Amino acid sequence: MSAKSTLCILFRDETVDAVFVDRTLLGAQIKFMERLPRDELVFGNVAERMKSVEKTPARVLLCVPRDLAMQRTLRYPAMAPADIANMIQFEATRHVPLAEADRTLAWAAVEAVEEKQVVLNLVAARDADIRELVDRFEQAGVPIDEALPFSAAVYPVLGTAPTLLAISDARHVELCLYGGGQLQDSQVLPVNAPGFSPARVLTAARQMAAKNKGWLGMEGIARVLLTGPAPLEVDLGTAFGLQAQPLEAPIEFAALEEPLTDALLAASTELPMDLNLVEHSARKVPISKRTVLTASLCALLAIELIAWVGFKTAAPAVQRKRVAEEISKVRRRAAPIQRMKDKNREMRKQLYRLDEICSSHVSAMQIWGGLSELLPEDTYLQMAYYKNGLLSFRGSSKEPDLLPERLMASPFVEAISKSEIGKKEGDYHSISMSVTLRNRDEETDI
Repeated sequence: MSAKSTLCILFRDETVDAVFVDRTLLGAQIKFMERLPRDELVFGNVAERMKSVEKTPARVLLCVPRDLAMQRTLRYPAMAPADIANMIQFEATRHVPLAEADRTLAWAAVEAVEEKQVVLNLVAARDADIRELVDRFEQAGVPIDEALPFSAAVYPVLGTAPTLLAISDARHVELCLYGGGQLQDSQVLPVNAPGFSPARVLTAARQMAAKNKGWLGMEGIARVLLTGPAPLEVDLGTAFGLQAQPLEAPIEFAALEEPLTDALLAASTELPMDLNLVEHSARKVPISKRTVLTASLCALLAIELIAWVGFKTAAPAVQRKRVAEEISKVRRRAAPIQRMKDKNREMRKQLYRLDEICSSHVSAMQIWGGLSELLPEDTYLQMAYYKNGLLSFRGSSKEPDLLPERLMASPFVEAISKSEIGKKEGDYHSISMSVTLRNRDEETDI
């Protein structure tokens, strides 16, 4: 089970370790970590500590007392995963000394490919004992999602290499052998049993290694780890030519001083659903006030961001539309004024041109008067144009041959630039002539 927040409750002989680990995007955080006395008040004490952090864990793992459960490692030929559950129910009758109605089972299966076997870690307990313990916590307000012995709960971490783990407690010493991704064997030695001694622990460890020599092979045990609240008065490492090391907490909690290593390790593991002595309740985890507040702030920030982007995008467009409408209104209102300005501009051009003509040395009226006197009778002009001292005109005349002579006789004419006599229509010939006037460099329409 993968959960963002996990509460691990680990029962020992005389104490109970409670660790609440909360995982967020910023990393893992310990909400609380306490070692409580194992008495009738422990259920309420854990509930009060859980309420004090104002957050309900998504997963609660109960590591039951070691004397309430038994562990068996079974090996069978490889089979389909769907057949394992039926096979376990059948085989449990042979290996678990409990009636089927009174027992509860949990298991984890690992396939040994090279040996073509499936290795089963079978955990069994009396259903009434587990149910009573779980009910006490739930009545106090602590939901229980998983229940297992500690030795079975940490196999995903310790099963990566052949490992002998010794758990030394006030009244028991538990030896666990891990390897091949599984809890391979375990044995509980009561400290108060007749004949118990440190040498007895050493002998039990050697016998366990010899019993599992088949899968250990020639390399044997690779590491020896020690844990538990009580010291172990025997050096297990010397029996295997190794240096015994203390069990280490997960690397994310390595900097803690005096951490509850066992509970932290169990809280950091992910276990298969079948490895559970209680039924999965699929409970809904209430959202904490902190989560609601954080989500509200994020939603508010998102709304403000969307509003800001929308304003930055839409406001200029709306403003441009308003400005365009205002400009259109102003243009419609100013249209008559603009038309009057255009007329005034045209009139100013005409007045300027008239002023130029009137201020010239020879006025247009004088030119017209001179032409009228020079041109022979029965001569009519259709167009006259003056530009840069050149006077051009077209028309018709009965006597076109007299035109050049009479034009040259005028004091205004300096030379004839063009003289064309066209076709005769009736009594009149079409004429087109251009003459250069004296001292002229202005442009005038006549």
